[in-house]
Amino acid sequence: MRTALIYNFLIEANIMASIAIVLMMLLRKFLRRQLGNAALCFGWLLVAVRLLLPLSLPNPLINAIRSPFAMDQAIRPIPGQVKVRLTDAISDVGYQLWNGNHIAAGNRAISLAWDMESARLPITLAKVYIAGVLAVIVWSVFCNVRFRLKLRAGRIEPISGKLLEQYNDLCAKRGVRPVPVYFTDPLPSACLVGVIKPCIALPLTAAPQDVIHVLTHEVCHLKNGDHLWGVLRLACCALHWFNPLVWIAAAMSRTDSELRCDDRVIAPMEYEEKRAYANVLVLAAARRNTPGMAVLATGMTMTGRRLKTRVTTILQGRGVLRWLSVSFMALACMCLVGAFATGEVRAVPRLFPSQRAISRTAITNEQEAIDYGKAVLALDGLKVSENDLSWHVETAADDPDECCVYALAGGSIPVFEMYFDRAGNVKSISAPVDGPDSWSACETSLTAEEQENLAGDLRQFIAQIYPEAAEICGIYQFANEAWMDGKRIIDVTFWRGEEARAYGYDVTAYLSVLIAPETRVVYYDIRHGSLDGNG
Repeated sequence: MRTALIYNFLIEANIMASIAIVLMMLLRKFLRRQLGNAALCFGWLLVAVRLLLPLSLPNPLINAIRSPFAMDQAIRPIPGQVKVRLTDAISDVGYQLWNGNHIAAGNRAISLAWDMESARLPITLAKVYIAGVLAVIVWSVFCNVRFRLKLRAGRIEPISGKLLEQYNDLCAKRGVRPVPVYFTDPLPSACLVGVIKPCIALPLTAAPQDVIHVLTHEVCHLKNGDHLWGVLRLACCALHWFNPLVWIAAAMSRTDSELRCDDRVIAPMEYEEKRAYANVLVLAAARRNTPGMAVLATGMTMTGRRLKTRVTTILQGRGVLRWLSVSFMALACMCLVGAFATGEVRAVPRLFPSQRAISRTAITNEQEAIDYGKAVLALDGLKVSENDLSWHVETAADDPDECCVYALAGGSIPVFEMYFDRAGNVKSISAPVDGPDSWSACETSLTAEEQENLAGDLRQFIAQIYPEAAEICGIYQFANEAWMDGKRIIDVTFWRGEEARAYGYDVTAYLSVLIAPETRVVYYDIRHGSLDGNG
C-alpha cells in the first residue's frame, strides 16, 4: 500500500473531523437543552463516519488549491498543501538556525525537510502510525479480555422468578429483545457487556427496590445500540490515536450516550419515578467505578458537575426544540457530504475531432496563407477563439519556400502560430497556454485507457491536416505531465513502429496537449524526415 493513501485519509479525515469536534463542543455547551441529547449523539455519529470512511468525493473547487510543488499526483490537494507548507516551515527553521550559526541543528532541520520530500520520512511515519494502531488494538483486546474474565469469574447466577418476569415485561414495553442477565459479584455497578451476544451484568449487592431502575437503564442502553457505539469510539481512537481531539470526542460522546439513555428511561415516568431513578444514579456515582474507554461495556457512573447536571435534567426535564433538532441533523448531513468533497474533478481528456480534413492547396500570396491559417485554427482540436485577432505572414529566413502565419490577440499576445511550406504541408503548430513560463513536472494522471483514447483522437487530428503523417503514427508514448495554476499539459510522441521507439529514431509526430481544465492541442510538430521514405 502506498503511504500516500494513508496520508490522504489521515490528513483529510483529521482536519475535517477536528473542525466538527470543536463545533460539537460548542453546541454541547450552549445548545444542549434546545437540541437534545439524541441530536448530539447523531452529530457524534457523523463525526465517526468522517473519521472511519476513506472516501473522497470530487469537488471542482479543490482543483484550484493543488500546490504546484506537490509533485506526487497520488497525494490529493489538501494533504499536498499540508505537506508543502510543513516542509517549507521546517526548511525556514533550518535556514534561520544556519544564520544563527547553529550549523548542526540547521543541517538536521534541512535534512528532515529533504526526507519529507523523499519517500524516507513518509515510510517511517507510516510504520510509526501502524505501530500505534496495533498498540491501541492490543491494549483494547487486553482490557476487554481481562474485564470479561473478571465478570465470568464473578458470575453467580442468572436472574429468575419474579425479577425475571419484571425484566421480560420491561423488555416488552421498551420494544427490546431480552438478553441474558446475570448476578455478578464483585461488581461496582450494572453494565451492558458485549457486542455480538450482549448480556447485562447486575451487582449482587443491588438493592431490591433499585434493581428495576438499573435494569431499565441497561435495557435503554441496549435499545439505543450503545454497545455498538463503543465499537465506533474504539475504532476512531485506534485509527486516529495521535489526535487528542478524537479521544476527547470519544469521552464526550460516551457521556452524551449516557444522557440520551436517561432521556429514554424517564420518557414514560412520573415525577416520583424520576426521583427514584435519580437516587439510583447518585448511589452508583458513590462507587466511582465504571468500565474504561477501551472496554466494550456501558456504565451508570458519572461524578462531579456532570452528575449534578444529569440529576437536574432528569428532575426538571428539557425543553427540546424539535424544529431546531431536525434542522441541525439535516445541516449536519449536508456538512458531512461537504467534508468528504476533497477530491479533484478530473475531466476525461478527449478531443473528439471531426472527420473534416483541411484541403491542402498551393499558397501563392499572403491572403491565401492567412485563409489557410484560419482554416487550421478552426479545427476542433485547437479550440482557440478567433475573435479580435490580427493576422500576420512571414517568410522563413532559412527557407524561402516556408511560410509562418501567426495571430495576435490585442495586437501583441500570440495565440496561434503555424509553419507550412508553399504546398500546404504543415510542419508545426503552436497555440500557447496563458500562464507562467515555469511549469512543475509531475507523474501522469491518465490511465492506460485514457491514454489510448487520447492517442486515437490525436491521430484523427493529425489526419485532418496531414493524412500521410497520420498513417504512420503507429506507436505512441506519453511523457510526464507539467502542472501550473490548475493547468495540465502532457507531451505525446508518435513513432513509425516499436523498433523505432526502442532505438529512439524515426519520430513521426510530437505534440503537447492541454488536458486540464480543457483538452486541446497546444503544440504540434510533424517530422517530415520520417515521411520522405514513405512516398
